[in-house]
Amino acid sequence: MTPSETAELLGFAAAFDRRTVGKADVLAWQTILGDIDYTAARAAVTAHYGRETRWIMPADIRQHVLTQRADTAADIQGPGLPAAIPDADPDDVPAYLAAVKEQRTRAADGELKRRPVAELLAGVGHDIPRPETAAVRRPGPLGVACPTCHAPIGRPCRMHSGRERAPHEAREAAVHGREHDPAAEEQRRKNASRHLTEETNA
Repeated sequence: MTPSETAELLGFAAAFDRRTVGKADVLAWQTILGDIDYTAARAAVTAHYGRETRWIMPADIRQHVLTQRADTAADIQGPGLPAAIPDADPDDVPAYLAAVKEQRTRAADGELKRRPVAELLAGVGHDIPRPETAAVRRPGPLGVACPTCHAPIGRPCRMHSGRERAPHEAREAAVHGREHDPAAEEQRRKNASRHLTEETNA
């Protein structure tokens, strides 16, 4: 903050507390607030007189600005802000700490802007891309989707009741690159059923 800005700040404060402002006042305040941003200092005066009736002092302004900057820097990874990673090798401790300090300074200065709510919500409800199942390789029949019950790759076949069962013959044929013959499968089932019935009646 320049001396002229300090004088302007004192004039702004005088509008609230009717203080008298002279060159000595400007010099004294400039000594304490020379490194404080004018806009931030003016906001501190406004905040002070929004809650206090006593005259504001340079220490009040300095404390308010430093606290505000610390709070802003602490929100560097808050909602709407990128989880930025300092651009430095974590193994190089001095360089990494310097990068963290620079990043927090940018956050405190308001350079890391929050994204609009509409932008944050833009992806809500969108389908998450899934990897191509064709690239998945599993040993045995589970390596292919079942043509009979449509069980996906990696999942067991199921009966109509929903219970798991051994892989369907069509799936066994598919995994070995054979043609599946539904008629032959049906005949084998009938033969197995007849054989079981004969054993039961014997």
